[in-house]
This record gives sequence, C-alpha cells and structure tokens, in this order.
Amino acid sequence: MQQTFSLAGLLINPAELTISNSELQVSVQLKPMEVLVYLAQHYPTLVSREQLIDNVWLGNNYVGEKALTNAIWQLRNILQKFNAADLITTIRKKGYRLAEAPQYNATISENTNQGSTKQRSWRKVWFGLMFIIAAIVILAGQHWVFSEKSLAAPVISKITNSVGRAFFPALSPDGRYLVFTWRKLSTPSDLYLIDLQDANYTPKQLTFSSNDESSALWSKDNRTIFYSSKTEVYGECHIMRLDTLTLATTEIATCGRHSKVYMDESVDGRYLVYSGKVAPDGTNVYLLDLQNPEAEPKLLPCHANCQYRVREVAFSPDGQYLALTRRAHRLSEDIYLLNLATNEEEKLTEDQEDILGVSWHPDSKRLVYASVLHGKRQAFMFNLTDKQHYNLDIDNFAEPSKIAANGDVYFFSSTYVPQLGYLPVNQGIPAAIVRLTTADERYEHPNYSHAKKAIAYVSNESGNMEIWMSDPDMVQRTQLTQLNGMVKYPQWSYDGRFIAFVGRLPEQQNDKLMLLEVATGKLSQLATGVSWHGQLSWWYDDSAIIYSYNNNLFKFELKTNAVSQLTTNGGVWAQMPAKDQFYFSKGRNRGLWQLLPDQTEKMLLPSHIFSARIAWAYANNGIYFLQQQSQKMLLSFYNIKTSTTQDMMLLPIDMLSLLTVMSYDPDNNRLFLELPMQPRADIYKLSHPLLQ
Repeated sequence: MQQTFSLAGLLINPAELTISNSELQVSVQLKPMEVLVYLAQHYPTLVSREQLIDNVWLGNNYVGEKALTNAIWQLRNILQKFNAADLITTIRKKGYRLAEAPQYNATISENTNQGSTKQRSWRKVWFGLMFIIAAIVILAGQHWVFSEKSLAAPVISKITNSVGRAFFPALSPDGRYLVFTWRKLSTPSDLYLIDLQDANYTPKQLTFSSNDESSALWSKDNRTIFYSSKTEVYGECHIMRLDTLTLATTEIATCGRHSKVYMDESVDGRYLVYSGKVAPDGTNVYLLDLQNPEAEPKLLPCHANCQYRVREVAFSPDGQYLALTRRAHRLSEDIYLLNLATNEEEKLTEDQEDILGVSWHPDSKRLVYASVLHGKRQAFMFNLTDKQHYNLDIDNFAEPSKIAANGDVYFFSSTYVPQLGYLPVNQGIPAAIVRLTTADERYEHPNYSHAKKAIAYVSNESGNMEIWMSDPDMVQRTQLTQLNGMVKYPQWSYDGRFIAFVGRLPEQQNDKLMLLEVATGKLSQLATGVSWHGQLSWWYDDSAIIYSYNNNLFKFELKTNAVSQLTTNGGVWAQMPAKDQFYFSKGRNRGLWQLLPDQTEKMLLPSHIFSARIAWAYANNGIYFLQQQSQKMLLSFYNIKTSTTQDMMLLPIDMLSLLTVMSYDPDNNRLFLELPMQPRADIYKLSHPLLQ
C-alpha cells in the first residue's frame, strides 16, 4: 500500500489505516483512507467526485455516490479529533482538495546496495519472495472482504401499506411480533400488532380509546406493552400498561403531553426509565419500579451535561450502559453513553440535528440511530469498538426498533417533505390552501417582505440547507447563502435590506445569530453570548433583532451589540409592527400576550382560546392564529382594536399544526404557510451488511 506521509503535523499511515500525532491515534476505514491518499497524491489539484469514484470505487457510481459522501464525512469527523477538519476543502459542485501540502519521507532507491544484493543467498531471496507473496495474498483478501462488504446492498422490505400513517415500530423480545402506531385519516392514533410469521402481515388492533396512543415498548415478558396515551387537544399524558392477551390496560404514570414519550425497560425487567418534565436542576429522566404497585416515579440524578434535556433512552443489552440523547435545541442533539456502574458520561456524536431514535445491536457494541443531514432523515451506526460512525445510506429513516438477533431492524419511512403554500384570507369568502411547491426538496420557514415583494425561505435545493429568496409565486428563485451547514428561521427586516437567521457553519458546535445584507451578500455573525437561538423577529424600526433563548425573549441592538432581556415569565416568538405593539406567545397552551412600554405583560387571549406556539402572524391590526380542534385546525382572527375573535375556517389537521410557520402577505391578503408534503408513513424492515 502507499507510503506513510505527514499532513499538517499528522502522520498518515495507509498501510496500518491510522491517523496519529504524538497524543492520539485513530483508526480509519479502508475507503476513506484511499480517498485521503488520492487527494494527497494529486495535491494541489482539485479532484472531482467522478475521479474519486472512478479510482476508489472503480467507477461504480451506484455505490460510489453515497459512499464518497460518507467517506468525506468520516474523514472530517476523524480530523476533527485533531482540530483539523478543515484540511479537506469542498469546492461546491466541483470536488475536493487538501488545504495543505502532504510531506513524504525520502524513499530508498531501488539501485542502492546492488552489489550486496547480488551476494544474498538464494535462500534469503526465496524466503523474501514467499513473504511478499503471502503479504500480497493477505492484503488482497482483506481488500476483497472490505470491498464485498461495502458493495453488498442492504435489503429493505415493506411491512405496512395502509391508509394514513404507520410509525414507531416496536419488536417483541422473541422477534415474532411487531407493534406500531397507526393514525388513520382524521382519527386518533391507536396501537396495532402484526405477527411476522403471518405472510400477509394482517394488523390486529390493540387499543380503542379516543386518545392518541403511541410509543409502544415491549416488556421482557414478551406479553406486556407500555405506551403513551394523550388526550387530543389540551391534554393529559399517561403511560399505560397493556396485556396483549386480555387487552386490559392500567395507568402507571403521567408524562409530558407536548412531545413523543421516550422510554425503555431495564435489562432485568424491574424498572421503566422515561424522559419527562425538566426539574429545576436540569434532570428529566424518571425511574419507576415496576415490581412495586405503590411506587412513584423518581428522578434519576444527573451528574454531567445537565444543561441539555434528555430525550431518547436505551439500555444496552448487556446492562452496562444507558444511551441518552441530549438536546440543546433542534439544531443540536447528541448521543451520550452513561456508564451505569460509574455514572460517567461519554459523548459519542458531534452536533447531530434532530435525532429520531436510538437502538442497540444485540452485541452491545453497535448503536443505530436516525438523524437529519442536509434536510434528509438518514440512518447511521456507531461502533463502540473503533469509535467510528458509519452512514448506512438509507434515506427517510426514523425511529428504529430494537434490533433482532440476526441484525434486522424495523423503522418507519416517512415521505414528509415540507413545502410552501398560501391561504387566501378574504373574510367571508371560502378559501382553500394553494400549494406553491410540490418537489422532492424541502421548502420551509417562509417569511414575506412587503418592502421587497419577496419570500425568504430555507431549502436544500442545492444539496445543503441554505437561505433562498423568491418572488411571491416561487418562479424566480435565488440562493442567498452557501454555508454548507444548517440554517433556520429567516426573517426580513421591515425595510427589506436584511435577512436575520440562525445558522451553524460546518464543524461548529454552537449556532449563531446571523445577518445577511441581501443586496451585497455580506454576512455577519452577531455575538449574543448564547449557544443557541430560537425564533427570530425584528424591532419595529429595524434597530434590533428579537430572539428567544431558554423560553424567554431577548433583544440584540445592531449598533451597540448590547443584549437585553425582554421577558422573564416566558416567551418563544414575538412580532413588533409598531413602537407600542409588541405581541408574543409563551408556548403551547399559554395564551397570547402584549409587552407594554413599562415592561409589564398583558394577556390578550387565554390559553383555551390561543394555544399556538408559533402558528400565528400579525396582519391588519389583528392576529391570525391556528387553534386545534377535534381532528381539525381552526384558523381564527383576533381584532386588536375591538378585542374580539372571529373563527374563519376549519382546515385539515394533516396539513397544519400548532408549529406551522406562517407569514402574512398584505399585498395579496394571504398567509404563506409551511406545509407537509405527502405526510404518509409506513413500516419497513432493513437487513444491512454492517448490522449482521
């Protein structure tokens, strides 16, 4: 194999598949190493993706396209451990090259010591030749094994094909039964069971209440199921126990009503662990003794990283670890490994976005998880032995089940891709939602500028999530950023000169409040002093940006860079059309509020009328907002002058939610909306060579 070389102080050893310095040595897979070697050999030339696929994957474009992306991703993750992730430069739509020159050691000339070579005994030559041949055979065999494994195609089998949405699969301990959540059109979700030995996969209904029932978890006894049951609108949430033989149910605990309930059972079957309400010290993982009918849930002490809320929880099959996902915010969530004997936590991932399920392999050495990458839900595996991440090259992958003994894993694949649309709001005239986009790419977070007569939005049309601008009909589209990272929440300034948004550059751990001057393309990072930011809006005169952080609202002055806190009792989204008009919401089911000039708060609408978190927009001296009804969304209008509310129209719940982003267009009297595209979901089985 190629000779050892140095790169920016790192020793690259292709023969041993390692990258090292004086303090650390990291193993590298064969294909990523071959990519790195090829880039080094061609420095400083720009190497196209086609060249790399032709030379590393022998022209196999079907495998090479995704495998190359995965190889670059793995290399950057490895180099990041040496604070050198920027050694590989991406030239958009062209290829890659190294940022620094490789340094090669002097090689021994073939003609050196020819005389002494002639004097070697034939026996030494013979053994030398045999050694070389054996080495070649071994290396060739290893290369064949690696290549065959990398080229082996995963097998995906469809399990459900039903009307509505089937999601959250749960595999029984014996591997025979699969329970999943099924939400049929315009009805609450229920639990269903499939016998995997039934060739027809005929579903059997297990729950029949009017609540939304979801998040099933099998007990170790192969008979009991734990699940969450939530009332539809205002809500309560209960963790239930279901006997699959008698269908008898028992309430065993309460849970948070605003998100999926994440839970797992200890290896010995005695305890149920689940994530719930956050305590003042940051703890939010609860432990319930299942063998004691009188037991109350207890908070598990938090020893590290307590500033990040826990979502997913998963015990390793050998009982040594509890895998946790800790979320700072939607743009930043990572997997941590809690050693149950020492209470020490190890961080396994770096800056994932919206992790959607974590599952252990039966060998307790591999973890499968789903995460969002460049706007797409993808499958990944983490190997605890070599500490490496592997992209499984499966799109639309979410909520993997527990992994079967043979390595098979069930997941749900959703075709959910946000799109843009609008709703005419001429009062008294019936209207329907009109779609502006129907594509495979994502279009989200629309914000309309009256001054610019244009929409700002986020899309991955270029391959990465970037800020875009378009005319109101989405015909003339222009990409405004090329960050190759993550971006959210674009908001026009009132004069149409700037777009504020939240973004994170590649390899950065924290997101930034950013300011884009549209005419020049100048991009500035604003130093707010916090590691993440929620929804944004502008001060009425464009002198400051309003942002949410830690469930309160803050103001960033553009001239002085001064930061001031605006609310202390909650605030997640605000709009300020005039000096004395500061309207804001505090979260789901917390009402609509006004912040008065003396900094006091006035409730405009109570929580039973106004339950939206961000699904509202200022318009025409009033506020349009969405309110959840029974299997419908109600659009209403609050008249600020008269303090009256008018219900306008009922809309399909599958198209809108209390998290729907909306923006008012006064030029055409309509609301721009972020809409789901084909919100259907089905259960699939994945057989992958890396999980066998």
